Amino acid sequence: MPAWLVVLVAVAIVVAAIPVARRAVVLVAIFARRLVELVGDDPEYTTARALRLAFEDLGPAYVKLGQMIASSPTAFPKETTEEFARCLDNVRPLPASAVRAVIAEDLGRPPREIFASFDDTPLASASVAQVHAATLATGEHVVVKVQRPGVRRRIEHDLALVGTVAWIGERASKLLRRANLRGIVADFRRTIREELDFELEADHVEQFNELLAREGLDHLAAAPRVYRALSTKRVLVMERMFGCRIDDKLGVDARITDPVEMLRATSQVFWSCVLLGGFFHGDVHAGNIMILDDGRLGYLDFGIFGRFSDDHRAALADWVGALVSGSGEQIARSLAATGALGEHAVWEDFVADCTEAFLPMRALTVDNPEMLEAFYPKLLAMAERHDLRLPQEFVLILKQLTYFGRYVMIHAPHYNENLDPIAQQMFVRLFFKFNAWRTGRGAAPIEIRPAA
Repeated sequence: MPAWLVVLVAVAIVVAAIPVARRAVVLVAIFARRLVELVGDDPEYTTARALRLAFEDLGPAYVKLGQMIASSPTAFPKETTEEFARCLDNVRPLPASAVRAVIAEDLGRPPREIFASFDDTPLASASVAQVHAATLATGEHVVVKVQRPGVRRRIEHDLALVGTVAWIGERASKLLRRANLRGIVADFRRTIREELDFELEADHVEQFNELLAREGLDHLAAAPRVYRALSTKRVLVMERMFGCRIDDKLGVDARITDPVEMLRATSQVFWSCVLLGGFFHGDVHAGNIMILDDGRLGYLDFGIFGRFSDDHRAALADWVGALVSGSGEQIARSLAATGALGEHAVWEDFVADCTEAFLPMRALTVDNPEMLEAFYPKLLAMAERHDLRLPQEFVLILKQLTYFGRYVMIHAPHYNENLDPIAQQMFVRLFFKFNAWRTGRGAAPIEIRPAA
């Protein structure tokens, strides 16, 4: 046998035996196949569509990345974000037989013995699970969320590959090392593993609803009731909520009278969870927020749930307070309190850079993209000068704020929360409540003063 053939066979055996290597070969093959199809005559088969289909072919971890692309209109071309929007809740569905098999295996009975009716056509089909409408024997309308069979194994292989790429990337690029790429991947690994446990998601839903009730916010928002007796780690039965997606402008306009009030409500609910609960919905893309028929916000899919340590929660509160009040020094103090600042940074220079980079953003509206274009080079320069590394929780927060920016762009592009007196009053009330918790821990309260 020729030497080159021996080497080729040896490489093939290694690739077949090692999941990460095998998955890397599959990844290259899938992207190559989808891109080759671009040479066809179909004018609707664009590069964006080829990439989106490749992401779907590769499975749940890549669909999650596609969701991030869909919800980042300032970072990607419009054609790309519109195409990847199909990753939010319109992934190719499972056959009904596979869905029914999972339900029967987990609940011990086929759907026909559990539900008065069960619709085989999914309401939504996403990366980890798909959702079907059903009716209980008692008449309640419910949705049944069913996990895709075999999804856990595929995700673990993808996570191993992404982890290897991140390890290589941090060694090849100082920028990626400073961005804490492996930390971001570690957070992605943790959150997607949690998303596979529907019993944990049920806990998150109930914790969210408890906070809404405790803080008197249930007139603004709701999450569905969970039917615990019919739920497992792979099957989740919940109250069905009726309305439209938050990015459906015509549907939203038919249900509310003032889009700015709706945007204020999204902010109040989000920051109430962060400041008063120490948690937040970690995946607020448009497939996961509805405008209910009664005008309230309806939150779905609590598989990704951000949490803060007490110290990081306090530092984040300081950062938000600094943006509201317009204090560059307080922004610098809040970032330093997270441990993000390099040990050789010069404090006075860091304060000056925070003031220059962050405070102009208070006047940002999403229809004024040149301000955002100027911000990111300043932020990268700050990271270079001061060896700045944000904690993983802050990165996840920034992702959610990107989603909210998209909803502002759709419904009220001239709205700026930082300059809205009503929003500022809401933040002041939140800070007073937060300070009661914080001073109970023996820590200094947030500084609250009028905007500069």
